[in-house]
Amino acid sequence: MRILNCAFILVALLLFLSCEEEDCAGCYLNPKIKLKFEATGTKQFTDSVFSSIKDEIADLVDSLEGQLSDEAQTAIQNELIRLREDSARFNEDYQLFRVSKAKIDEIEAPGSLGFEQFQDSIVRDFSIPVNMNSDTSTYYFYYHGLTDTLQLYYKRAITQSYEGVRMRLWDIVVNEELSTFDSVRVKCYDRECSNALTHVYLYF
Repeated sequence: MRILNCAFILVALLLFLSCEEEDCAGCYLNPKIKLKFEATGTKQFTDSVFSSIKDEIADLVDSLEGQLSDEAQTAIQNELIRLREDSARFNEDYQLFRVSKAKIDEIEAPGSLGFEQFQDSIVRDFSIPVNMNSDTSTYYFYYHGLTDTLQLYYKRAITQSYEGVRMRLWDIVVNEELSTFDSVRVKCYDRECSNALTHVYLYF
């Protein structure tokens, strides 16, 4: 009877451990690369358009004070409504660009998982998962009506630590030929350019 009790406890323990392992499958195998948006050219462009729209609105408001037909006044008022809507939109974008943030509509990355959190979100500093089955990850960004591509190369290796199995990334570089941002800059804070101590700056 004692042997049966011991066998039962052992089986229960193994089942418990196997459930824990299943629940945690891949929890140490999800390396990410840190990105930072830098709104430079887009900020300048948006600021210029925003300023131009405000000037147009001021001119139209001035023209309403003159002697105009009802038809002309209606046309100007309709144009003012459209311009004020544009102004509100550009102002919202400009306030984000002023602090180098971007509103992400969607990120696609073949072979990578876990991008739901970036849908319809406002970010500047964030981390994106990589394709763990390849030495290359390609990302397609959709934001503010823009579409940009980023491709990263890296070296990878499976390592064992006290905390479990991990995938290690290092030697992170950008494929300049495929990436379409205004510019991309990799800043490494260690000799190996490991993903834990590397930031990829995206200038747009």
